[in-house]
Amino acid sequence: MKPQTKRNVVIVDDDPAVRDSLIVILSLAGQNVTAFSCAEDLLSALPVLAPDVLVIDVQMPHMGGLELVRRINARGLQIPTILISGNAADSLQSSAEQVGVSHILKKPFSGLDLLTLMDRMFG
Repeated sequence: MKPQTKRNVVIVDDDPAVRDSLIVILSLAGQNVTAFSCAEDLLSALPVLAPDVLVIDVQMPHMGGLELVRRINARGLQIPTILISGNAADSLQSSAEQVGVSHILKKPFSGLDLLTLMDRMFG
C-alpha cells in the first residue's frame, strides 16, 4: 500500500474502544487526528478545526451521526464524511446520501479498509 497523504482527520464516536482504535490506526498511517466522544463537542470545536475528513459513528446518544452532518451542513460546511455503523441498511444509505454522505463503513472493518476508502475519496 502506498503511503498516506497527511490529512486532518476528525473522529466522533462515543465508544472509547472504537475511538482509541481509530486514533491508533490513523496516527500510525501518518494522519493528524482529533477525536471527540460526542457530536456536541465537535460542533463546539469546529470553528477552530480544519478537518479534511470526518469519521463519524451513526448511533450515538443525544445526537447521531446523520444529525451531526445535517448541522455541519447548516453551517455552510461541506466536509467529506465517512459514517461508521454496525447496521449499514439501505435506509441508512439513502439517508446518508440525502445529507451528502456517500461513504459508509460497516462495523467491524479493518484499518486497511478505512485507509483505502480515504485514498479513494481523495483520488
